Amino acid sequence: MSLLTETDLAEIGAVLPRLYAAVGWSAARAPDWDAFRRCCHRQAMLVPMGSGAATPVPLDAFVAAMEGQRSSGAVGSLDEVELGHRVEGYGNLASVRSGFVATIDGIDRRGVTFAHLVREEGRWLILAAAWENEREEAPLPAGLI
Repeated sequence: MSLLTETDLAEIGAVLPRLYAAVGWSAARAPDWDAFRRCCHRQAMLVPMGSGAATPVPLDAFVAAMEGQRSSGAVGSLDEVELGHRVEGYGNLASVRSGFVATIDGIDRRGVTFAHLVREEGRWLILAAAWENEREEAPLPAGLI
């Protein structure tokens, strides 16, 4: 159940796809870090769970790390697309569960992001987001996609 308007739900549901689109790159296309930052609260914490342990990273440090992977050639291409999402919220708070597929150097990896958004000055912004990629020993349940 959600106590948000249809407009709120549509605006909130569009944030993570915009974020995914902004972070991607290829030989012909650079990431759009300005668009990425516009999706996030200025004090957002991003939490990749790749190691299985929470490692909160401030927004600017995350952008710098990703740009480092791109500019060094450690990751030649990255493309992320949302598979589906679920939104719940109340007032100026929302929670989004977003299934995604990330194609990294031609290899598809599915995962799930859990994001907390706040409405600030009329815009929905990610305050915190944590994500984990699917693993062979822990496939994503259909309900999370």
